[in-house]
Amino acid sequence: MRILQEDDRLARRRDEILDEATKLFAAEGYTGARVDDLATRLGVAKGTIYRYFPTKENLFLSAADKAMDDLQACIRRAVEACDDPLDRIRAGVEAHLGFFDDHRSFVEVFAHERAEFHDRRTSNFLKFREKTRKRLEGALAELQGRGIVRRIDGAAAAELLSDLLFGVIHMQFIKRGNTPLKKQAPFIIDLFFRGILTDSGRKTWQEKCN
Repeated sequence: MRILQEDDRLARRRDEILDEATKLFAAEGYTGARVDDLATRLGVAKGTIYRYFPTKENLFLSAADKAMDDLQACIRRAVEACDDPLDRIRAGVEAHLGFFDDHRSFVEVFAHERAEFHDRRTSNFLKFREKTRKRLEGALAELQGRGIVRRIDGAAAAELLSDLLFGVIHMQFIKRGNTPLKKQAPFIIDLFFRGILTDSGRKTWQEKCN
């Protein structure tokens, strides 16, 4: 029992360090952030941090990994609560955008990861994006099988929605806008599900394509 309590305490302390490190790296960048400053923020000796993370690089990459784990867990909870594929897609988009409303500093951390550790085999965000794309592609395939989604290239459609979300999140960050990202979810989903053309418009477009 005592060992379990100690493990829990160490895990909580590790998460506290990573949460504060994420804020520091987001504010100062990887190069500008100093472990001394992190120790001051946490009110601990620098050696305490090194006890958990032997190098600044290890600290940064661990912070990036935890941020990505938190994002994936948030989306997984939202999606697993839905039985219907249409609801899963909607819930996934809402959770994805809403997560970055609450954790805007994570966008900065992922950007620094890509810039400072471009030799890392695949960045966290790109690995997550690929997993998201595959899940979406699977949902579209299920919907096509039920006759709900027309016969389109599901992989390309999933890629497009992933790119759209990626762009919305990063442009909001670049513009430093204050509009909640989650507010854009209904429009994105409506546009993705319905397209922009009426039935008449689709017929006209089809004639032009032929």
